[in-house]
Amino acid sequence: MKVRIIMEEWQNGHDQPGYHYHQEQDKKRKPIETPGKRFWKMWGPLLIKWGIGIGVGMVVMAAMMVAYMKTHYQTQAALEALMSDQNKLMGFYEKMLNKYIDYTTWVEGLSALVTIPVMAILYHGDRKKEKKAGIIPDKKAPLWKYPAALIMALAMSLGLNNLIIIGNLSAVDASYKTTMNAMYSAPLAIQILCLAVLVPICEEYVFRGLFFRRMEKESSFVYAMVYSSVVFGVLHVNLVQMLYGFLLGLMLAYVYEKYGSLKAPAAAHMAMNLLSVLATRYGLYNWMLKDNMRIGVITVVCAMIASTMFVLIQRIEEKPELKTENENLTM
Repeated sequence: MKVRIIMEEWQNGHDQPGYHYHQEQDKKRKPIETPGKRFWKMWGPLLIKWGIGIGVGMVVMAAMMVAYMKTHYQTQAALEALMSDQNKLMGFYEKMLNKYIDYTTWVEGLSALVTIPVMAILYHGDRKKEKKAGIIPDKKAPLWKYPAALIMALAMSLGLNNLIIIGNLSAVDASYKTTMNAMYSAPLAIQILCLAVLVPICEEYVFRGLFFRRMEKESSFVYAMVYSSVVFGVLHVNLVQMLYGFLLGLMLAYVYEKYGSLKAPAAAHMAMNLLSVLATRYGLYNWMLKDNMRIGVITVVCAMIASTMFVLIQRIEEKPELKTENENLTM
């Protein structure tokens, strides 16, 4: 009988595509939360990620400074001379900062590696709470439908990068070029491991698996998709990556909604980052930029491919399969 009541409630409330929760019933079941607890529930994962990133960065910087001092200031007299001369000390800090920037990819990868287990625990804890509350999860799309999400993500990534190049948006924000140079200066294997594997998995846990999912539970799919994408874009700091991150954040949230599994946006995110790494490494963007017609045609083709894949993904039925009354009675 309990199963039947839950099914009937779901049928009455699940009248919108991609609706993960019967919100009204879920709100009645939830205990009243204090503002502080509500804030931590939404923003906690982002603050934890931010804190881990700062902590890892400080450890790496300290290790670099100790290693450099041991190599270049082996005597106590040399170390005292450094500490007593403000100009030398400022030059030392500047040199360390430049070396730290060169290791940006390594730091990002290490931060992601530390963050992923923490986010995985929070994510699976949310799923257990939903199951305990009797919330019906959306149906997971089969693996053979994943190529549509990957192709759409790759087409959107390439097309948006082309628009950034055509519009010369990198000239608007000097920090964008500095960030890109730092990111892609590491060895190719490190770029692939950190930028195309660890960072995407970490960000999908934080922004889609936790932030978006929790916000959708409190509001609606559209609001959660837009809001989480704005936050995802803003936290990329520079203007170019903000716009790029916002648009791709919308796509990744939609993919998560339709496929019913965090694996789908994670795979799409990994594919996009891998494309960016390889395209930068082997000069794909420079090759396209040599001919205005070439880059224009490729961009239009990317838009067509992405639109086609979007139509296919839109047809995925994410609503869970409900058992009939007779099947419930036999349970």
